[in-house]
Amino acid sequence: MQTTKQQILTLLKRAGGATIEEAAGSLSVASMTARQHLVGLEKDGLVQAEKVKRATGRPHYVYRLTPKGEEMFPRHYDILAQLLLDEVASLSPEEISGLEAAEKQSLLICRVADRLAERHRPNLEGRPLAERVAAATDVLHMVGGFAEWCPSEGGFEIRDYNCVFSRLRLETEAGCEWHVRLLGGLLGRSVCREVALDGCVECCRYLVYPDPEGVGEGNRR
Repeated sequence: MQTTKQQILTLLKRAGGATIEEAAGSLSVASMTARQHLVGLEKDGLVQAEKVKRATGRPHYVYRLTPKGEEMFPRHYDILAQLLLDEVASLSPEEISGLEAAEKQSLLICRVADRLAERHRPNLEGRPLAERVAAATDVLHMVGGFAEWCPSEGGFEIRDYNCVFSRLRLETEAGCEWHVRLLGGLLGRSVCREVALDGCVECCRYLVYPDPEGVGEGNRR
C-alpha cells in the first residue's frame, strides 16, 4: 500500500501538478497534512513549487515533480533495448531494402511490439476482458513504470503516463504505433488511440471495446 508521500508523487505524475488544496482533496486528507508532505518532498528535492497568479486574490502555488521526482517512476529501457537488439539482429537485408528511415522505424517497432505481445499473450488467453486489460496494463507498467486502466463508456481505457518513447526523437509517432500494436496483440482486438488532457498532462489513452472488431482500425484524435 502506498504511503501518503507516494500517493502525492503519483498524483503529481498523473496530473502534471497540483495545489495543496487539490492534493488534499484528491487524497482525502487535511490541507495541513498535504502541505506538510509537500514541504517534505520539496526538501527532498522531489517536488518544486511554482507561483501562479490568479485573476483576483493572492497567488497560489502549484507543486510539480522535479527531474529527481520523475526518477521515482523509472522507465525500464533495458527491456526495450534488448528487444530492439534482438529484432535488429534478425532483420534480413531483403526486409529493409528500399525502405525509407521512417519505414524502417515502423517495421522495427511493429516487430518489437509483436515479440513482446507473443511473450505475454499466453498469460491473458481465456480470461475475461477486464482481467486481460489489467494484465496488458501491467505489461506497459513493467516497461514504462506508470500505466493505469479503468472502465470507460462502452469498454475500457489504458493510459501510459511514462512512455519509454517520450524522450526519443523519432520521425514518426512510433511510440503510439508501438502501444496500439502491442495492446492489440495482447488483447486480440483493435485498439483506438485518443489524446486526452488529464490535469496539466496531455497523454495518450488507448480505448478497448468488448466487440472483437473494436470501433475501427488505426488512431483517432
